[in-house]
Amino acid sequence: MSNAWDSVLGFKRPAGRTAIFLIVLIHILIWCLFFLLPLLFYPVAFDSRFWFRELVSKLFPVGLFYLNYYVLLPRFFERKKFFAYFSLVCLAILMIVSQEIVIRYKLFQPVATEIPFERNRVNSFIYRSDNLLRSSGLPRFHGSTVFGIPRRSFFISVDRMASLCILLLLSGALIRLGFSFIKNQNEKKLLENTNLNAEINFLKSQVNPHFLFNTLNGIYSLAQNHSDLTGTAILKLSELMRYVLYESGTEKVELAKDIQYLNNYVDLQRLRLSSKVIVQYEVKGNLYGHYIAPLLLISFIENAFKHGISYTNSSVVKIQIEVFEETLTLVVENPIVESDSFAGGVGLKNVKRRLEVLYPGKFSLNITNTDRLYLVHLKLNLK
Repeated sequence: MSNAWDSVLGFKRPAGRTAIFLIVLIHILIWCLFFLLPLLFYPVAFDSRFWFRELVSKLFPVGLFYLNYYVLLPRFFERKKFFAYFSLVCLAILMIVSQEIVIRYKLFQPVATEIPFERNRVNSFIYRSDNLLRSSGLPRFHGSTVFGIPRRSFFISVDRMASLCILLLLSGALIRLGFSFIKNQNEKKLLENTNLNAEINFLKSQVNPHFLFNTLNGIYSLAQNHSDLTGTAILKLSELMRYVLYESGTEKVELAKDIQYLNNYVDLQRLRLSSKVIVQYEVKGNLYGHYIAPLLLISFIENAFKHGISYTNSSVVKIQIEVFEETLTLVVENPIVESDSFAGGVGLKNVKRRLEVLYPGKFSLNITNTDRLYLVHLKLNLK
C-alpha cells in the first residue's frame, strides 16, 4: 500500500505502462472532482463556450501545481533556497493571472443573456461582474478601465485566479512535505530498529562466549576429579547450548523456556560445587503466557556463581525469581569472596544496556555492593 502511494504522489517511478495509465487516470478524476463539483452548486446554466473557456483557463493553474510539486519544492524549497522559490512562484502566479485576463476578456468576450428568474430560477451568462461586485463588497469605479477591461471586473478576475493559484500551491506543499515527513520518520524508525537489533545481537554475542567458557571450566573440573556426574553435566550443557543457538535468536522467548534454561544452568553449577556451597534457588508464580528477552537474567546469576563462591569457606548463594501478574522480580544475593569485576565491568554494562534498549521505562534495577554482600534486585514489567 505504501509503494502504491509512493507512485501516486510522485515519490517512486511507477512500474509498467498499466501503472502509469492508472496513476494518470486517478489524477484526472481528482481534478475533475476539484473543479466540477463546485460548479454543480452555481445558479448558472452553462453553454459549450463556457466549458471550453474554463477548460483552457484551468489548465494553467493545474500546470502550476505540478511545476511546484515536482520541480520548485524539491529543487528550491526543500534545499532551503527560499528566495529563489518564492520569486519563481510569484512570477508564475503573475503569468497565470495575465493569461486569465487574456483568455477571459480578449479571446472569449463576456456575453450575458439574461433569462427571467421567475421562469428559470437561474441566470445564464458567461460572466456576471456586476452581481459578483455587489456580493463581494468591492468599490465600484464607474467608467474606469484597466487595459480596456472594466476595473471592477479586472480586479475580481485577478483575485479569483490568484486565490486559486495560492490554494493549489499550498495543497501541493502540504501533500509533498507532509508525506515526505512521514516517509522520513518511518525510514528513521526502521534504521533505528535495525541499529538496535544489531546492538542487541552484539551484546548477546558478548554474553554467550563468557558463559560457555565458565561452564566448560566447570565440566573440566568434574572430569579432572573423575566425577560420575560428568556425563550429566555434559547433557545439561548440550541442553543449554541448544537453547542458546536455536531458541534465543528471536526478540522475545517464552518465559517458561528461559527459566528452564536458568534451571539447567543452576543444576550444572550444583554438580561442580562442594558441599560447603549452599545454593538456594526458588522460582514462584505462573510462568506461562509471558515472554521475555532471551539471555537477560543469566548475567546476574552467572555473576553470583563466578564471584560469590569460596572453595575453602562456607558460602550461600540465594536466587529467587517470582512472577506476579505482569511483573517479574529477580533477587540474587551472594557473599563477596573476591573482587567483583561484574560490578563495574563489561558484564553489568551489557545487561544494563539491554534493559534500557528492550524495556525503556519498564524496569528498576538496584544493586547493593557492601564489603561482605552483593545484592541484585530487578523488577521487570513483562507486558
